[in-house]
Amino acid sequence: MHYLAQKIAQRLTVNSKQVVDEDVIRYGAEVILGAVFQISVFLLVAYLCGIFLEILGILFASAILRRYSGGVHCSTYYGCTFSGLITYLLLAYLLRYFSGEFFIVYFTVTAILCYSLVYWFAPMDNPSNRINDTVKRKQLKYKSCMVLTSVLLISFVLYSFGYDLYAFSLLLGLLWQSLTLTPGGELYIAAWDRFLLRIEKLIERRKHDVPSS
Repeated sequence: MHYLAQKIAQRLTVNSKQVVDEDVIRYGAEVILGAVFQISVFLLVAYLCGIFLEILGILFASAILRRYSGGVHCSTYYGCTFSGLITYLLLAYLLRYFSGEFFIVYFTVTAILCYSLVYWFAPMDNPSNRINDTVKRKQLKYKSCMVLTSVLLISFVLYSFGYDLYAFSLLLGLLWQSLTLTPGGELYIAAWDRFLLRIEKLIERRKHDVPSS
């Protein structure tokens, strides 16, 4: 991914008629390529598991809210991909236990929790890119609330037309993304980091233990 992003940045820099920063272009290309790859993996596995539309709804709701609210990350790209895949699969399977007759209850509880969490925790800083501008923080919080309101309305409309499962998938996506803003969300991702680091060290140890022929 890094190599491909670097090649794209070099090509764009060479062909550009303006002075551009190759590192900035490389970073942007790497982020976009990484996101496309992750989403493709999630949707492919979801399709094979027969839960494509469920995960699509969860991904859409969580991703569009995360755009403005921010959120916690794993320390490695593969860690984000693996932990995200497992989490979204579990959330999609969880949808099977939601009952349409209780939608209004779920909707109300989700709305209250999400607005509360976004109000208190959004936007969540990235350690490498702190948001120190008070005005910008207020704008991001406001946009997060607007996205939250829009997706909640879409969910309610889907429910009104009988698409209960997809309405629930949007609610679950919003709720999950809001929870990642909390200290509990940070602990969850940190646990994944520790687990994957142990697996990585175990693999490295076994490689060194294998006698050379």
